[in-house]
Amino acid sequence: MKHDPFQYIFRFCCDPGFNDGTEVPALLRYVDEARIDDVAVFANVEELNTGHMAFEEQDVYLELMRTLTRLLAEKGVSLSVNQWHSVMHADLGKRFAPGQNFRPMVDPEGRASELCVCPLCENWQAYISRLYARYAALEPSILWVEDDFRLHNHAPLAWGGCFCERHMALYSAAAGKTLTREEFVRGVLQPGEPHPYRKIWLDVSRDTMLRAAAAIGGAVRAVSAKAKVGLMSSAPHIHAAEGRDWHALLHTLAAGRPPVDRVHLPGYQEASPAGYMQGFNMVSMLTRAFLPPETEVYPELENFPFSRFSKSRRFTRFQLLSALPLDLAGMTIDLYDLNGNGIVWEDGYQQMLRDTKDYLNALTKGGVFKGERQGVRVLCSPQSAYTLHTPEGRRMEELYPNEAFWAGLLPAMGVPYAYCSDPAPLAGQVVAAAGQVLRNWNAETLERLFRNNFVLLTGDALETLCDRGLGGLAGVEGARWLLQDSGAFAYEQVSGGREYCGRRHARASAVLVAGDALEVRYAPGAQVEEYTALYDSYRRRAAPCQAVVDGRVLIYPFGHLPEPPAIPPMLLNSVRQAVLQDVLHAANAPFPMVVGQPYLEPYCFCDGAGLHLYLVNAATDPVDGAALAVRNAPEQVRAFCSHRGGAEHLPCRAHSGGVWVPLALPSMETALLTFSSSPLQEGPT
Repeated sequence: MKHDPFQYIFRFCCDPGFNDGTEVPALLRYVDEARIDDVAVFANVEELNTGHMAFEEQDVYLELMRTLTRLLAEKGVSLSVNQWHSVMHADLGKRFAPGQNFRPMVDPEGRASELCVCPLCENWQAYISRLYARYAALEPSILWVEDDFRLHNHAPLAWGGCFCERHMALYSAAAGKTLTREEFVRGVLQPGEPHPYRKIWLDVSRDTMLRAAAAIGGAVRAVSAKAKVGLMSSAPHIHAAEGRDWHALLHTLAAGRPPVDRVHLPGYQEASPAGYMQGFNMVSMLTRAFLPPETEVYPELENFPFSRFSKSRRFTRFQLLSALPLDLAGMTIDLYDLNGNGIVWEDGYQQMLRDTKDYLNALTKGGVFKGERQGVRVLCSPQSAYTLHTPEGRRMEELYPNEAFWAGLLPAMGVPYAYCSDPAPLAGQVVAAAGQVLRNWNAETLERLFRNNFVLLTGDALETLCDRGLGGLAGVEGARWLLQDSGAFAYEQVSGGREYCGRRHARASAVLVAGDALEVRYAPGAQVEEYTALYDSYRRRAAPCQAVVDGRVLIYPFGHLPEPPAIPPMLLNSVRQAVLQDVLHAANAPFPMVVGQPYLEPYCFCDGAGLHLYLVNAATDPVDGAALAVRNAPEQVRAFCSHRGGAEHLPCRAHSGGVWVPLALPSMETALLTFSSSPLQEGPT
């Protein structure tokens, strides 16, 4: 079989008996033209889905897969199985077939689904195990479990489940009393300090999915010793509300083989490159941080609802290039209708895939993205739904953590980052906290964190710290919220005569789409270096804004931020970029930064060969030279650009405490910069 470092897995939809006579030959041509390594054959997919299919229906797909296995093997291409449903995505007007005695999923309001199952249903577990065992007999490369393997998002249910009688009995047993559905849900969502029912919900939900995973993984392994089982995952902040244990789940499905995950790329339709990258950093990269490090990752590149009306060839290519920091084994590629139309040659995706493959192979083979990540350590935890405080106690969505803000903001402003789920060993780092993430660790761990690092805090993170009685760690005595558009503040103004972006007392707007802001009361004796302050429309000072306390904490008071993947647009501008980078420079941040460019997003890695900076141009303007704030400025860098044929060495010129690199990088292109170790002598700018 093919052994390209970067594997293309082409997800192939064919309607047997309708168009297999034309589409099988088309597929064989496509794998050659697009340089495909593996074909994942859909079964009972989307528009062609008949519910939980009968085994007689599966027989038709098995026959197609046997034929394709033989034909693809002649080309050195492997076959995988993309069974489209497990629990089932949604009812969509369908019901269980006669004889399918499955227990339906039940939502928090007591409504039962007509097609989506309770994952603990023994009859369904026996059914899905047999389904996957029959696929496993083909000895495919990967058997995929789709992202309906979840508890949330099963329309028309309210949120999802499961609150069936079987689950209510489990919740009651754990609580030591008989619970009504309403009583239990009320406890799970209780505002403030989590009620004991919260932990029961999360523990039982976690165990529910692990049992279902064990049924599938065990069935596959009983038939095939080598077939892998891969999982399509959704947004991690939503999976948190169902108690997902990423390591246990992936290993349970894998059943002794390497874990495999199809990370969600949040861009089914084309968007602005910058907007897409916010979602990528706040969803896809967070998912990668929660996975076992040895996981083979093949993200989902999908152009739903398909055709170039959904996504251009160029943007599709941009998703391939920009995904490399996930440390990939390859990419799953879903470009054409799931209704049986087949491959649409006129769209021309195959040529783009062919032309991009060499760059993807070269960078993957180099192993750069397996190096140690450098940058601001953005705190996160897969356990946050256990600890966060709900504001109202009315909706299951209140269990979603919102701690990825810095991962969306920092790279857009030229600052590299790396997610961190264990702050205990951190020392000498820049660390960032958002949302309620600081509820996950004890006071001793947080005291050590603040003592040994420079910490960035959003308003929500500071409020959490104060709520825990630990505001003193940030030199804060108290705080109160100033509401956006209430008249309390209108803009942020630079303090102390500093000059940013060529302006003294530069201003940045703070209305409409900036968020609320904390008015902070600093502790007596705290050494406060104010960078900016908030003012109202009458030019009156309203409150301190960005400030460094005791030389070790940046208070970034904006908060009450939208759910991922979104950053309030007003917080992204040149003045705030310059202020942030000035703060990080003063804090001796131990990583390079991109200066004065919007959306030239850096990912920084370190290995035995040196320091590597992978730059993604998510702006729609081209880059014509890049200024980098970097320690031990080099004389030259090795640049490997996606739009050029190979690597080249670029000279560096000393520039404002860093270097200027003559890098030409069009929009939606990328470059890998590798720094030499020889220092650069200061010269004229």
